Formats: sequence, structure tokens, C-alpha cells
Amino acid sequence: MTTQENRSTILEYIFRHAPVARSTIAKKTQITPATVTSITGNFIQEGIIREIGSDETQGDSSPGRKKILLDIVPDRVYAMGVEFTMRHVRFLICSLRGISVFQTSALLETEVKENITEFLIHKITEILDRLPEISKSLIGIGIAVPGHIDPQQDKVTINSSTYPGFSGKELKNRLPFPIICENNVRCMAFGRYLFDKTSPETFAFFHIGLGMFCAMMKDSHLFQGTNYYAGEIGHTIVNPEGKKCECGKRGCLQTYCSETWLLKYCRLLYESNANTVLTSLKPSSEDLTIEDISKAFSLGDPQIGNYISTALKYLGITISNLAIIMNPDRIYLHCSLFSNKEISEELMDYIKQQLLFVDDPTDQTVQIVPYNPFEGPKGAAAYGIKNFYIDTI
Repeated sequence: MTTQENRSTILEYIFRHAPVARSTIAKKTQITPATVTSITGNFIQEGIIREIGSDETQGDSSPGRKKILLDIVPDRVYAMGVEFTMRHVRFLICSLRGISVFQTSALLETEVKENITEFLIHKITEILDRLPEISKSLIGIGIAVPGHIDPQQDKVTINSSTYPGFSGKELKNRLPFPIICENNVRCMAFGRYLFDKTSPETFAFFHIGLGMFCAMMKDSHLFQGTNYYAGEIGHTIVNPEGKKCECGKRGCLQTYCSETWLLKYCRLLYESNANTVLTSLKPSSEDLTIEDISKAFSLGDPQIGNYISTALKYLGITISNLAIIMNPDRIYLHCSLFSNKEISEELMDYIKQQLLFVDDPTDQTVQIVPYNPFEGPKGAAAYGIKNFYIDTI
């Protein structure tokens, strides 16, 4: 490896495993101890990492000198992450440990969607002008987008073409910071990898929002694939006789489980004057939210209960199939609906039923992570740290 590759490898290992000794870094990265000692010494001089004391786990009876532990300097620089969806745009600035020092969000109006690039330039500039001290230490900005990115054009590729005017190139030309764009769920997966030391090096991150997507980390690298199919788990068929999806197929998973389709069903139920508790929760069907649907489920609404149970059954089958086919060390599930304990427990029961032929099927493999609406921008900031700090410093 080149000197730069060695530096990046060592720094990323410290990010993931600190506090850690030089001898451990050398053993795990297979970089010679002399090279590790030289590079970490340079990092300390440059203020990138620091020594934080000796390894007390060695005990007083251990022969030789105690190992000195290393850690990154978390507030040396900052990164910004931005995510826009069909509903919201969110901004976050965090330290190298993912600790937020600023975050804000806003609903997206129609005129903003049509001029999303101009809006982002204006809003990012406004935020950073208000935070001059942080701006001086900003290494770059990650943009989490709701779809795939065309790397040649830096444009969003999605079926609905909701943001045909988005231009990553325009952002890069007009903002005085390095910019990188990536799919929002892939950003979430990388954020989980970089900021959560308990995450394995190979895992799946399954996000359910207005749509759904599954990103894969494989041996510490984001799996890209050679086309736009990779990760589009919402378009796997769970019922060949099911509803027609916007993609043209019938019975896609997202027609049962995505927030868009769940809200569509519940609004139709509300407007049909059916016997549902939804009418007591909001004055009109358009006011319904996922939180209202979750509450209706907990209140025992039979129609909501049947619909969600069907969705969870199909979702449980898909997740268990993912575990069998891909065999990731862990599958993270991220969805606001899973904040409801009854719903999350029912889903885990379905998954367990599908995996009864293996020992201990869900305790270690499938994990519902607490829902965080800023998971996207936080992940985008992590992706910026990887590209503008770890890989280039």
C-alpha cells in the first residue's frame, strides 16, 4: 500500500476501534509495527489523534511496558450532512464522533422542490454564516439524496423524477466546501458503520420511510453494485396478485409496508366512512400521520390491525430471506412505525418463525434501531468524513 493508503487504513481503524494500542492496529491491519508507529507519531504531531493513557486491562503482573492507547481528536474538525426527501429537508453538523453541534429541519413546499438546488445553496450558506467558528473547521458536506446518484451527471435517478432540477455539480461549483452526494440509506448505513463501534464490518441497513431501501456494508465497504437494482428491496415481489406498484409490477413489498402506501390505505379508509378510530384522531384524512396509524393499531382498530399485520408478515418474510441469502452479520431495521413496541414485537415474531430452522435466529442477527429522523444527514456527514478526512488526510 502507498503511504496515503496506510494512513487512511490506520486512521479508519482508530475511528472504529479506539481506544486502541499501536500493536493491535498493526496486527489487525497487517501493516508493519514500524509503519504504524511512524504514522501514528505523525498523526499525534498533526493533532489528528492523541494518546489517552495506558491499557489498564494488562494488569500489574503483565511483563514489559503497558500499551499506550490512542484515540482520535473528535472536535478537531466538523462535517455537515444534508438530506432532502419528498417531505423534509434536514441539516446537521457533527464532530468526528458523530456528536451533533447543530441540526435543523423544515417541511418542503412545492416551489422548493422545483428549485431544490437553489434552496440548498441558500440554506447551507445561511447556516454556515451563522456559525463562523465551526465553518472555519468544516471539512466538507455530504448530501443524502432520495434515490440513486448518476455519478457522471451528479443527478438524482428516481422513478418519480420528483427532483429533476437537483444538480450536485451546481452545488460543487457554487459552495466553497467539498461536496459529495450519495443515496440517503447508503449514507445511513455508513453512519452506522463509522459512528457505532458495536456494528460489524458486514451488515445490512434496511430503512422504511416514504419508500424503502436496503444498503449493504460488505467488509467495511459500501456495496455499490453495477446498476440501479442494488438495494431496491421495496420492489421485490411478495404477492404476485397484489396491488400494482408505480414501477409497473404487482405485489411489490413497498405497496404494503412503505409509509406512502400505508398512509394511502388509511386515508381511503378514513374517507369511506368506515368504522375506524382514525376519524377520532384527526379532523381530515390529509392530516393523518404515521404516528396516528401507530396509535390506531394500539387502540385495537381491527382494519388497521389486519392491514399492518399483513404488511409485517410480508416484511418478516423478506427480512428472513435477506438473512438467508446474504448472510450479513447483522440486519438493522429503521422505521418510525417500529417505535411502537407492539408492532416491533409482532415483526420480530414473524422473522423468528421464518428462521426456526437455525439456532438463535434473531437475537444477534436482526436489530431494530431507535428511529432518528436525522439518521440521513448524520450518515451523510459520516460519508463526508470518510471521503474528505479519513481518505485524504
